[in-house]
Amino acid sequence: MTPPTHEAPIVVSPTVKHTASVILIHAIGDTGQGWRGVAEKLSKDVPHVKWIFPHAPTGEVAAYNKKCMTRWFDISSYDFDKAEENRAEMFKAARMIDELIQKEVDAGVPPERVVIGGFSQGGAVALLTSLTKRPEDGFGGGKEGWKVAGIVVVSGWLPFRNNFQQFLSSHATKTPIFWGHGTDDNVVRYKFADAFVKKLTSVFGIPMVENVTLGTEYNAHCISSGSSQAKGEIGSPGLSFRTYKALGHRLCPREQRDLSDFLKRVVPSS
Repeated sequence: MTPPTHEAPIVVSPTVKHTASVILIHAIGDTGQGWRGVAEKLSKDVPHVKWIFPHAPTGEVAAYNKKCMTRWFDISSYDFDKAEENRAEMFKAARMIDELIQKEVDAGVPPERVVIGGFSQGGAVALLTSLTKRPEDGFGGGKEGWKVAGIVVVSGWLPFRNNFQQFLSSHATKTPIFWGHGTDDNVVRYKFADAFVKKLTSVFGIPMVENVTLGTEYNAHCISSGSSQAKGEIGSPGLSFRTYKALGHRLCPREQRDLSDFLKRVVPSS
């Protein structure tokens, strides 16, 4: 059963004084409930974080034979070289997240202490919301671009592939980004993730902090480094691209650990 569009997000409260917030955006066909378990596992590492899991509205999805599903925007295909984009719905999704960020700001949490993340389509919404300025469609800080603490993309993709750059905010090149992707992802294929990351770093000017391949287990070590130009550590301003060997379209134990490390760096306890 899918939630109505007006249903409030699921919230997992911090266990100590609230000083930071993480908004995690789910994928097509899911709800905010689907990622609650992640917060419950990571809350011991970042007990000061409030977790917010919004629910997408329901509508037809062309890529699934127009089946009615929860989705942030319609998508015609996962072939991102050809897929049509419903930009009106994409901007509407970004406005929904803008409003959630603004609520945190109004409650006393500055945007520099807010992390925006998402899985699959949620990752695309996270990038659109956090890296762009939208004077006509934005809400609150989205009009000129949010200066958020960081962005998390898990098995996601870059929206507006042909002209995303024209929307980039002045904060984009200084925002820490964690992008995790499996080599065996059969939904958002790895070749697309690799191309999107190269566009963000080589064309858009976002620094490449690291580009490494790891195993999937909790204590997996680095298998290879994909770029001699990359330098820095996870959570530094710029993009950390972590590839997980033989991983499909899901979160693995090592990726969950990396997400924890990223959050501890960008929104440390204070």
